[in-house]
Amino acid sequence: TSSARVIVQIPPPLVATAAAPSQVVMEEDNITLTCYVKLNSSVDSTVMANIEWMEPGGTPINSTRVALVGSTYTNHTLYLPSVVTQESGMYTCRVVVISEYVISGYASSSIEVAIYSISIMASSNTTIGGMNYFLTCLVHWSIIPTPNVSNVVWIGPYGPVTNSNNTVLRDQSAAGERNVTILFNPLQTSHGGRYTCVSMVTTPAVTNVTATKDIAIQIPPPTVTITSTPITTSYYAGTPLNLTC
Repeated sequence: TSSARVIVQIPPPLVATAAAPSQVVMEEDNITLTCYVKLNSSVDSTVMANIEWMEPGGTPINSTRVALVGSTYTNHTLYLPSVVTQESGMYTCRVVVISEYVISGYASSSIEVAIYSISIMASSNTTIGGMNYFLTCLVHWSIIPTPNVSNVVWIGPYGPVTNSNNTVLRDQSAAGERNVTILFNPLQTSHGGRYTCVSMVTTPAVTNVTATKDIAIQIPPPTVTITSTPITTSYYAGTPLNLTC
């Protein structure tokens, strides 16, 4: 008797990646990355493969062994809870066929995850009419994302905020962030209300990211004086007296 060992060579698997709810998310959101894998051949049997996710920088962080059957997609997910901007970058799903009698090259697919933070900073905790006051909207990215991020737009109680006699917009944006400030010089009672910072992110869809700040204008107590006519400190009964507040 004699025996022969037959090794079947097949093309690398087909691999695709997707992100939910989006590959552009805000800090503290959750994101799920899914790797979809199927055989790229007419082999009608089960082939074992190893699927692993690699974080930006190439370090493996999640792997599993799966059975690839025919043209049926198999998926493997990577769940990232409460993300921070430092987790932005390119995530790669790598697939290697490990069946004993099958040879196939590895395949991979990558997806870029862009994580942003948005916040509003105020120059003071008090908002007294007549004082100088400013609001700064900061949209920050740890990487410059592939999607386009437009300039920040401020929406005030009466619509978009523009340069005027009492409000000035100052744009100090740089690579990786948007930084736009409203200067109230001085703060007036008409400035009271809700201010919303809006930054538009253009991905396959258009998403507006926002932050809000309410301003309640405080005014100093009025000055009250009382005067009398005639001006004197002693009055006789029966004589007229006028008091003015």
